[in-house]
Amino acid sequence: MRSLRATGFDVRFQIRHGFYGVYVLVCGLYVLLLHYVSPEYKERTALLLTFSDPGAIGLLLAGGIVLLERDQGVHDSLFVTPLRLREYLIAKAVSISIMSSSSAWAIQWFALGPPKMPVHFTLGVALTSCLFTFLSIGIVTRAQTINGFIWLSQLYSFPLAAPLLGFFGIGPSAFYRIFPTQGSLLLLEAAHRPVPLVETLYAVAVLSAGMLAAYAWAHRSFERRVLSRLGGGAAR
Repeated sequence: MRSLRATGFDVRFQIRHGFYGVYVLVCGLYVLLLHYVSPEYKERTALLLTFSDPGAIGLLLAGGIVLLERDQGVHDSLFVTPLRLREYLIAKAVSISIMSSSSAWAIQWFALGPPKMPVHFTLGVALTSCLFTFLSIGIVTRAQTINGFIWLSQLYSFPLAAPLLGFFGIGPSAFYRIFPTQGSLLLLEAAHRPVPLVETLYAVAVLSAGMLAAYAWAHRSFERRVLSRLGGGAAR
């Protein structure tokens, strides 16, 4: 129940600070861009956009929100409540994945029509967004300024872009299967073609494993670098 209330708080916080308004504009620009892409390249371009969009939202937006909360003193009051750190992190991931999924569906629907396998597509967007959200929170605890955060976020997230090389046929495809974002690409391809059950299970497994590892790192980093300065009350 506390996670649900925290998620609602995060969504209202994002709306109040204009994040949803910005992403309505971004979605409109993406749809306009896809309108002018040649039909033979439209599906691949849409897949790249829906892959990068939840990553960008999760990576940059989550860190920016945490920095904004810190500067506004939100953590000082939030973590003297019964809210636990895990509930705070889950609420962040869920609220941002709602924005990511809404954005991805809007781009896909208005540019190419509904995805062929909507559950796969939504799961791919949501899990990818959660992965990058947790990664971002782990990174932002190490940054003191927005510029420092942006630099660190590019450094830490760069390896997760490796499967894009395989997407363009560069290098052995088997190598990229160790990256959780390879699972992202497979699930997002379900917007345009059926994905076999074995590939679906692999994609969900590798992406979930990456997300859980990022969550564990974010939890440990936030506890040590943020809560320790606030007295550690939410680390229960």
